[in-house]
Amino acid sequence: MKKIVTIALALGLTTALMADANIPMDKKAMKAKMTEMAGETSKFNKHENFPKEYFLIPKNLPFALGLVLHHPQSSTLGLSKEQIAKLVAMKKEKKPLILKEAKAIKALELSLVNMLETNEGNQTKVSDEMSKLVDEIAEKKAGLTKAHLQCIIDVQNVLTKEQREKVDAYVGKKPKK
Repeated sequence: MKKIVTIALALGLTTALMADANIPMDKKAMKAKMTEMAGETSKFNKHENFPKEYFLIPKNLPFALGLVLHHPQSSTLGLSKEQIAKLVAMKKEKKPLILKEAKAIKALELSLVNMLETNEGNQTKVSDEMSKLVDEIAEKKAGLTKAHLQCIIDVQNVLTKEQREKVDAYVGKKPKK
């Protein structure tokens, strides 16, 4: 009996370690595409992470679609064809909107930098125009982050509880009991 359990555990671990993404992604090609789409960078941000850094909360929220479709261990989720179809459709719908909004935020930020450079040495305080631009950037980032949160919720609603626990496990969290 011990042998069977040991073999089953070893086989399961080996399968998990050799798992592939549900939908493989060429990371270099994707990075090049995002760099091209992002366009001009600020001289202060040469290592831009477009579009991720244009969210209000760029690091502490998961990019759920990427985790369930493209993570190297995502095939261990056992997604059905129906689930994959829903997730791919969600990505096709949401990604262009996210990229468009991130590009708009970036343009506003670059506009703000341009204002500083144009008025260098000629200002004593933040102008009303700058203040309004900051408020607009904040509002757009908040909207983009709310859309991000909705995307996470939408992905969670496609997955079963067991699948969500597997995602938690392969991103390094301990599954909740």
